[in-house]
Amino acid sequence: MRNLRSRIHLCRHGEVDSSWATRIYGGKDVPLAPEGVERFRRLAKELRGRVFSLLVASDLQRARVGAELIGAELGMEPRLEPRLREIDRGRWAGMEREALEPGAFEAYLADPYGYRGHGGESHADLEARIVPVLEELAEEFPGGEVFVVCHGQVQRVAAAWVLKLRNRDSMRFTHSHGGITTLDRYADGHWQVQALNAPSLREGDWGGRVSKP
Repeated sequence: MRNLRSRIHLCRHGEVDSSWATRIYGGKDVPLAPEGVERFRRLAKELRGRVFSLLVASDLQRARVGAELIGAELGMEPRLEPRLREIDRGRWAGMEREALEPGAFEAYLADPYGYRGHGGESHADLEARIVPVLEELAEEFPGGEVFVVCHGQVQRVAAAWVLKLRNRDSMRFTHSHGGITTLDRYADGHWQVQALNAPSLREGDWGGRVSKP
C-alpha cells in the first residue's frame, strides 16, 4: 500500500467583474466581482481551524485577493506563484466568443493540447508550466497539505495530467468558481485525483491521511 505523502488542493478563484463575464480573459489580470469576493470570505470562514503547510496563489488579482482573504482568516501570508497563472489566450483575450473567426473555437475544443491558433498557449504549454510547480510543492512539503488559489484551466490540466487524459475529453471536466480539486502525491511519485470540483473542504471528505516522512 502506498504511503500518502503530500496533498495539494487547487481552488478556482471567485466570479470576475461583470464586464468580463461573457468575454475570454485567460491570463489577463481582471478583477473579482463583489460576489467573487464574498464567495472567498465564506470559504475563508469554512477553512477556519484547518492547518496547511503553505497557502499559494497565482499572482493574478482574482486569485491573489481570494488567497489573501483566506490568509487573513488562517494567519498565513500567501506565496505568489506566477507559473500558476491562467492559460494565455493570445489574441482572443478580451474578445467575445461570437467574435472569433469562424471555426476557431471548435478547432480548439477538438485539439486543446495542440491548438495555438490564437497565438497563445496550448494545454500542452500550460501543463509544461504548472506541473513542475506541483512537483516542487510536493517535494517541499512532504507530509503536508498545500492550498492553492488558481484558475479553471490550471485545475483542468492538472487533473488531466494525473489521469493521463491529454485530449479533447479533458474538456468534459467542470471547474466552478470556488470549486476545489485535490491531488495526492505518494512516496513512490505516483499522483492521484482525490476530488474534482468539490464544493467544500470539510474534514473527512476524503479517505487517507497524509503520512509524515
